[in-house]
Amino acid sequence: MQTAHIPRPETALFLQKPSTFQSPSSIQPDFVGGLGGRQTPALGPANGFSASIPSDEIHPSLRNLGTARDIYAPVASPQYESGRLGLAAASIPQSIAQQPICQQDNDFPPYDLLYSLADLFFKHINPWCPILHRQSTLNSLFGPSSLDDADRILLHAIVATTLRFSTDARLTGKSRERYHQTSKEKVLLYGLENSSVKSLQALVILALDLVGCSNGPPGWNLLALITRSVVQLGLATETYSTMVTPQYPSIYTLRAIVLLEPKDWIEEESRRRLFWVIYILDRYATVATAFEFALDEKEIDRRLPCREDLFSRNVPVETRWFKTSIKTDYTVDKPENLGSFSYYVEIIGLLSRIHNFLKKPVDIGSLSDVEKWQREYRTLDNVLEAWKYNLPNEYGNMSRIFGGNKNVNSGWVMLHAAYQT
Repeated sequence: MQTAHIPRPETALFLQKPSTFQSPSSIQPDFVGGLGGRQTPALGPANGFSASIPSDEIHPSLRNLGTARDIYAPVASPQYESGRLGLAAASIPQSIAQQPICQQDNDFPPYDLLYSLADLFFKHINPWCPILHRQSTLNSLFGPSSLDDADRILLHAIVATTLRFSTDARLTGKSRERYHQTSKEKVLLYGLENSSVKSLQALVILALDLVGCSNGPPGWNLLALITRSVVQLGLATETYSTMVTPQYPSIYTLRAIVLLEPKDWIEEESRRRLFWVIYILDRYATVATAFEFALDEKEIDRRLPCREDLFSRNVPVETRWFKTSIKTDYTVDKPENLGSFSYYVEIIGLLSRIHNFLKKPVDIGSLSDVEKWQREYRTLDNVLEAWKYNLPNEYGNMSRIFGGNKNVNSGWVMLHAAYQT
């Protein structure tokens, strides 16, 4: 007899092509990652917001095309509270501390504090929102070259979300509020007028902060802008997906390819991780409501993100595809390349199916309707139990978190919390 899914205490939140990039040994240690470039003037309506994309990111076929007007509802500003958590300021490498970047910009904290905030970001926020490669990001933001607008906005997003973790005595209540408000407004305004990977990264980091401290329109409005930008930039599919290039002749409207091919594997994996974090934020902002998801499953054709250590060490690997109702080709598995973030994405996918199931109205006076509901319930329950059964031991055993291991991986907590939900 089929048993219903019952949460148990021992359990407990948490698609890429074959590698053609350079091997890790051929990558120079001072590699500067991320996207940059000089801003090109937008060709959209003169009386409205028009999206502009850095010239080295935009696809050549679209450089002479105008873009549609963006309409964006103002975001209500939740009261910012300085955090009670804090760590000692990070030690700054001497070679970096001597750089004059941002010292004359009053919108940023002092330079040493700014680097400390970036370090705190990778300690406290990036584990839950793993979209940035630490080394390449720090090289880009604090390297010898001057910051372009996109890097500056990304730094503003880091400042806005990390101030609460700093215990630096120079950060008074008024200065925290001023830096937070200034950085938040700059990120929002830049995101309205520019469409690029880095502007999306900054908006996502800010959205994580807004969704975490609000419940309603402040986060919804920002997520509406982000989720639509994801589809327009083509981040919901792999560059070689059949959804982009059909394999057989047909009457088909080709998608506009806005972004250039990624320069290297770090950039490709960063785009993939950016999409999955947006996917997760969309799901969490929606599951407590009766709304539809902003990112439709039919528009998704992505591989899962790889293990965090492989990403940080720049080791190109291949992972399996995210399973959707419209994709049937799952020839690649390679579970050894998957980490907690990968399984987290999968369980959120199952949570999405459960949300759609619970939204369906059922006539409890109709025996056929009730039986159909019960069959679908059992199917989802079996899928959920099978997913948990196939988890590697290091993720499927909740007792490991409480077994005296002081270095708890945030992925375990998120993975099991999502399953218990």
